[in-house]
Amino acid sequence: MDAFRGPKGLLGVTELAQTVGVPKSTAHRLLSVMVAGGFVRKVGNRYSLTERLFEVANRAGSPAIRSTGLRRRAMPYLTELQARSGDTVHLATLSGTDVLYLEKLFGHDTGSVATSVGARRPAHATALGKAMLAFSPDARDAFLARGPLPRFTCRTLHTEDRLARALERVRDEGLAHDDGELQESLWCAAVPILDPVTGTAVAAVSVSSFRARVGGRCATALLALSRDLSRATG
Repeated sequence: MDAFRGPKGLLGVTELAQTVGVPKSTAHRLLSVMVAGGFVRKVGNRYSLTERLFEVANRAGSPAIRSTGLRRRAMPYLTELQARSGDTVHLATLSGTDVLYLEKLFGHDTGSVATSVGARRPAHATALGKAMLAFSPDARDAFLARGPLPRFTCRTLHTEDRLARALERVRDEGLAHDDGELQESLWCAAVPILDPVTGTAVAAVSVSSFRARVGGRCATALLALSRDLSRATG
């Protein structure tokens, strides 16, 4: 399934075998199982994913997201936030060292915001990731222990010291920022959604814009959303 994540919608057996690193006969056998399960369809002599995978993926998510119905509860807040700001709004959760996008509401400049539902981005370079790492002690400690972090722009916080200081500010203010740290000229602000019992982050919401000072414009609305959705999580 992972081999189908590339830009090509149709892949042949030989290409799939080379991508996955298995013999052609093994790839053919695995494809037969996936076709029988309805996850892959054969188109001529090639294969593509089916809607079945979309159905299953939309029922997936972290236990915290599923058990609280947070994705469903969040939608009215996300819709209102997007309407007020006119910018792109995201809902995401933390998956290892990455941010995993659960929802995306499109703003006027969305075509230039390189994100999509189901996509991943490195947590240290996003406002969403910093909002969650600041309130996830175990994940934060494991992340900071990794050493030097990859840089994506000249603004990326790529050292343990700089990232640790930024996360402390997020804990103090309740608001995280990304000032072109992952994508040049893209400004983001995010808030965590907290488990009201443990105080740890289960998700985060962000506003992204190519207009500067998105945090200043949306801070009050984001902080109110964080408070209300954290209560709803309970």
